[in-house]
Amino acid sequence: MAPGTSKTKVKTGCRTCKIRKVKCDESFPSCKRCLSTGRICEGYGIWGGGTRSNPTSSISPHTKSLEKVIFAPTPIKTATKEESRYLEWFTHRSAFKLPGIFRLELWDKLVFQAASTEPAVRHAILALGSAHKREGRANISAPGSALDKEEHFTLQHYSKAITHLQPHFSARDNSSIRVGLLTCLIFVIMELIRGHWKTAIAHLQSGLKLLDEFQARSSEVDGYSLFLEPCHASVDSWIIQAFIRLDVQTKLMGQNSHSLNMIHEDCNSEIPIHNLTFQSVHEARQHLDRLLGQILYLSHEYRSQVGYQVKINLQRFLIRQRRIEAKLGSWYQAYKNLKAVLAAEKISTTTIAFTILYLYYLMAGIMVDTCLRPADQLRYDIHTTSFLLMMEQLKLLRYLTSSAPLDKELHLPNMTNTISDLGAFPALFCVAIKCRVSWIRHDAVGFLKNLAHNEGIWNGPLIASIADEVVRIEEGSFYEGSSAVEQASFYGASNKLDVLQPTLPESHRMHDVKIELPEDYAGTVTLKCTRVLEDHSQEVITREFVYNESARRWVVKDGDT
Repeated sequence: MAPGTSKTKVKTGCRTCKIRKVKCDESFPSCKRCLSTGRICEGYGIWGGGTRSNPTSSISPHTKSLEKVIFAPTPIKTATKEESRYLEWFTHRSAFKLPGIFRLELWDKLVFQAASTEPAVRHAILALGSAHKREGRANISAPGSALDKEEHFTLQHYSKAITHLQPHFSARDNSSIRVGLLTCLIFVIMELIRGHWKTAIAHLQSGLKLLDEFQARSSEVDGYSLFLEPCHASVDSWIIQAFIRLDVQTKLMGQNSHSLNMIHEDCNSEIPIHNLTFQSVHEARQHLDRLLGQILYLSHEYRSQVGYQVKINLQRFLIRQRRIEAKLGSWYQAYKNLKAVLAAEKISTTTIAFTILYLYYLMAGIMVDTCLRPADQLRYDIHTTSFLLMMEQLKLLRYLTSSAPLDKELHLPNMTNTISDLGAFPALFCVAIKCRVSWIRHDAVGFLKNLAHNEGIWNGPLIASIADEVVRIEEGSFYEGSSAVEQASFYGASNKLDVLQPTLPESHRMHDVKIELPEDYAGTVTLKCTRVLEDHSQEVITREFVYNESARRWVVKDGDT
């Protein structure tokens, strides 16, 4: 190799230098290397840098820190006092509460910098702030009823944000695509808060499709995949991480969403299995998201081929399954090493993060083991210990989030506990519908019934009602006369695995549980369950749920039994 040359992949610097794969001097607002050669400097992120600024302007000593330069606090101009109030709510409530424990710099920095220069983003966060403020007091609106003040404000700025997006849709350059992705992400979360599930999923699918196009372009131009580099600190990776989280969260509920090509790329790439290390809980979370995405993709692909009666190369699927299991084992070792370094004696948000990570690691282990056995529900019985460990983590999570050190930090006054990220619901739902040890699953259902908040697409009261109904359908009268459910309690349950209880037969168990969400609370939720009976015929059971506003819960429609 000649002196002064390097094969190191260019990951920092302005967009132009990265495309050219040359060393950038990272001057701000415009790279001197680009200016000296007459090139256009595309800047350092979505809105950072560019050749319109004076290249001879003085540069602060602090500009070597890219994040400080790009995301320096910039006042966000508002037109009215009303806008200022909702902006304040978003800044001090929504942006703090909605991301949950695993905060992305997208929430702390990017949205504010974007809102200061891009009207589409500014109006989107105003709409989100007003929807979030209204959430705890929202009721089902009767057809033709007048909109309240906050809902009117939400719709007004929602419309303005869409209007300001039109030029970006026409431009289709990288900067415009980033504006579109960030605004789309805000729209998804806003619609989930409003309880408009179908619209939220439609926005998510649009964003994922656009992200796929953007990813394909980045891979072609830059020669690398942002998604495959979890440590890459760029606005692109922040946006990608946010979309991946929403995509995984939606797929865990079984909702159809666009299959990311980058997930397919990840499944077929050689990711190191051994000597994996994490520098932070965020990096551990991103790796786990990737593994969950791979498991969901493998399950989807296998089920699709079975459904279309395609001749299946089972060995190919088994090899992929074993690779994911090996990567999951490597993840857990790296997780334990990180926890040994970062775990503190005092309770903190990091304690909660480690608890959530371990909870979803346990769930991922069950998912990968059973993903190629959709009709074999007896397979779940070998995972009873994992289900118990999941319940232990869930109980610990409840204790931690309500503990004195974190109560004021996590639970702001005058607002709900809604977050946009994963929390307890997917894991609780998994235990309730897949663990057939009756006293464990009933404990999970009871836990669900005491949670009234939302986690993205996961609505607490709805999931509790669905889980309760699935358990009721599966068990029926099978345990009548058995005292196991009453005698066994979760507390000290590790000593009660030997409680004598009949095993629920395969013919009682659902191998497919599908939830069809409505547009909003005024609609009907449809639950479809499928099981194979003793004569090998399939039984499809359907239930419909409607929202009872006075009771604030979802109930089975009259006539369904």
